[in-house]
Amino acid sequence: MSLVSRNPPKYIMSILELQIRTVLEKLSNNQHADLDVDPDTLETYIKEATQEFEGALRKQLFREPEPFRLRMSNIGRPSCQLQLDNTDTVAQTKNPMPYNHIMRMMLGDLSEVLVNLVIKLSGANITGAKTKVAWALDTDTVIEGEDDIEIDNKVYDVKSASPWAYDNKWSRGWSSIASDDNFGYVGQLVGYAYGQNKEPGGWIVVNKSTGEVSVIEFGMPVRDIKEVIKECQQTAALIKENKPFNRCFDDQEEEFNGNKTGNRRLPAVCGFCPHIRHCWPDAQLKPQARSKAKNPRMYWYSHYKEENSNAV
Repeated sequence: MSLVSRNPPKYIMSILELQIRTVLEKLSNNQHADLDVDPDTLETYIKEATQEFEGALRKQLFREPEPFRLRMSNIGRPSCQLQLDNTDTVAQTKNPMPYNHIMRMMLGDLSEVLVNLVIKLSGANITGAKTKVAWALDTDTVIEGEDDIEIDNKVYDVKSASPWAYDNKWSRGWSSIASDDNFGYVGQLVGYAYGQNKEPGGWIVVNKSTGEVSVIEFGMPVRDIKEVIKECQQTAALIKENKPFNRCFDDQEEEFNGNKTGNRRLPAVCGFCPHIRHCWPDAQLKPQARSKAKNPRMYWYSHYKEENSNAV
């Protein structure tokens, strides 16, 4: 799903982000007495956070294999990936998860718990959390999920991000996410909100490396939201009607400093897909051709000439 804002907004710190940063600044400087929270309430918040993380650990450590189904967390992803997720015959070509996958998942869960705790300490107007949502895409297709938190009756999703994603995607505002939404974040948020007849508030994002926090306010025009919903409906129809597989992306001829390298590179979204070998059996993860950088960026290629690379 890829929508480009016609007028990309300038990043402005929201009141919610200011509240979160103020609490973190006080805690970072041992100014606990300045928090407007009585000891009994703070004790309650700590117990709630402990219980939330225990539940998350049990979910991750005892997760059972589940049959594929459309859900809020995947409805905005590329339809070709979901078609393959729904096909048992491609299991042999599916990339296994890396060993650190479970650690990333648990760190993401912990980030969410900590963000919820800080929001409570900030005094923000929490109007709901962990709400079970059912979003009717059409008369007989309902997508279910559970939102993260609702503030001032707006739905927010909590995300943890790598330093690169935090600086180059999230910190540039909602339009940066919508323009290259490989993980379906926009469809997920819209589903959570519209499934409850509420407004999408945005995303609360934690940099997993630095601990920085940003609140990315959702500002998509209604016309673009309608397009998001339409794409979700089309994806659901593909799965429901079991239509023939259709690859959504093509490789592209690579250029470096304005010159063609003779290689063909895959879109970034394909590199994140566990079914990359189904669509591109000979795909190779290689350093950027002709790059003279000490640590060149790695890309997935459908065709790669070793002689075109200066990397060791």
